[in-house]
Amino acid sequence: MPRKIVVIGAGIAGLTTTLELVRLGYSDITVIDQFGPGFGSSSKSAGVVETQYLDRSGIHVRDFGLRYFEDFARRYGITLTRSGYLRLGATEEDLKVFQQSVDIQREFGITDPVVLDAEEISARWPRLNMDGRAGGVFGPSDGHVDSYEFCLRAAAVLVSEGVLLMNGVKLSGAQRRPGGGWSLETGAGVLEADVVVNAAGPWAQRVAAVFGADMPQNNQLRPKVKIHHEEAFEQLVPFVMDYVPGSGMDGIYFRSETPNEIFVGIHTDESILEAQDPERALGHAPQEFIDRVMELLPTRLRMPAGISLGRTWTGLYAISPDNKPIVDFHPAANDVVHVMGAGGSGIQLAPAMARIAAELVDSGRTITFAGTDWSLSRFAAAASK
Repeated sequence: MPRKIVVIGAGIAGLTTTLELVRLGYSDITVIDQFGPGFGSSSKSAGVVETQYLDRSGIHVRDFGLRYFEDFARRYGITLTRSGYLRLGATEEDLKVFQQSVDIQREFGITDPVVLDAEEISARWPRLNMDGRAGGVFGPSDGHVDSYEFCLRAAAVLVSEGVLLMNGVKLSGAQRRPGGGWSLETGAGVLEADVVVNAAGPWAQRVAAVFGADMPQNNQLRPKVKIHHEEAFEQLVPFVMDYVPGSGMDGIYFRSETPNEIFVGIHTDESILEAQDPERALGHAPQEFIDRVMELLPTRLRMPAGISLGRTWTGLYAISPDNKPIVDFHPAANDVVHVMGAGGSGIQLAPAMARIAAELVDSGRTITFAGTDWSLSRFAAAASK
């Protein structure tokens, strides 16, 4: 068992990984962050936790995430809002794939998702516009968390467990020790580590380079907006996702926050936009995003009267080349675990990423998710085909 562990990053990936390490019995852990818990893109997420995915591995890790947040909410008092999640499909073939997803979910004990055709969706939620859509898959137990609230609470739990959390501390260099492990150079002095966890979010690629590791990651800008409407909704709409994974297109998503407010974003799991520097300022949403929202939203929502824009903000999705997380060592340093690249699914995948990372630290292999390949080597294998 390593004596000292340093986790770089106090976003949701770093904090959940630290919680998993504590669960396994590790006690000498330091978490550093150049800002503070959840201060980066973790706090700018939609916070979705759902299981309406399309393949077995994707469903497995999301089921683990949903159950994780259920347990954390029960134990520590954060809010898990059960708004439901509706993924739309354009064709009858999409609905067949959705039914396969429902069948797989039942194998994991998730019994309430259902495939609905367009007429059934319109009957349940008259506000939704189903023109050009065949139907969707709906998970009533799905919902969302306030990711910033989670990060703050997780940080407090870790401090109570004896973890040292150092805010405002940035990694500037690393020297390998002759006997193994690392001397980490930071603004707060040198930190010694037997094992390092790189969970630095949009900065993870740069942090990896400090350890001699070339890790693939592309940061994508993802704005969001809240829209107020004077006409109140008699019935709140669930989280609606009008995007099919792997389609090569973006898609709109939205949910009711109150009878007079909706939360809206545009999603893709893919790197189809210009790569962003992690140091870029994250401010208000750009006008082109607002224009795209106002183009797409009326195609899926019967617009209420009295529309006005509320708060807008932006975050960064850190995406790997195949849009799935990377949780692995790098050949350049087998005592640094990289936890990165989850993109727009970072909140709901963080618990599974954390479990894999902690198991790698503990035994060098993952046990819980043996059928999920989030290794770095998968990219070399794909390139050789």
